Amino acid sequence: MSDTTVIDLPSDKPIITFTRTFKAPRALVWKAYTERDHVARWWGPRSIGPVEIVEHDFRPGGRWRYVQDVREAGKVSFFGRFVEIDAPESYVNTFGFESPFASTDGKEGRETQRFEDMGETTRYIGTSYFDDFASRDAVAASGMESGAREQIEQFANYVLELGQ
Repeated sequence: MSDTTVIDLPSDKPIITFTRTFKAPRALVWKAYTERDHVARWWGPRSIGPVEIVEHDFRPGGRWRYVQDVREAGKVSFFGRFVEIDAPESYVNTFGFESPFASTDGKEGRETQRFEDMGETTRYIGTSYFDDFASRDAVAASGMESGAREQIEQFANYVLELGQ
């Protein structure tokens, strides 16, 4: 069982995968990962700034929008919609952002979140899909990795608290 997050950029596909095993059963991990009140407690790296859950309509076709107050840069909006939901195993969502300095400009990415039942633990596998290697590599070069690690660690700590 891994207590650390593994981030992989395979050389044969324009994707990024995030893998982590959480010390909690899948039902609890699913609830904490998908319900609005829980998401507000762990989403977004806290070292960057606070996050407001503006919209979180967790159903196929439902929209989500989270706004992070990035201290030096202003507000950054992250948004998308939930495309497919196969509770408690997986869901697919789109992902975009708008900030004072950059945006996805209508070109939302696609992500899959999977939760594998391991009994008392749950293996999480998140996959971000990109149109090409240049787009994927630009995201990786943006510093995304440290923020992703921090957010996943926040989730791991949060789900541990819930299980106590």
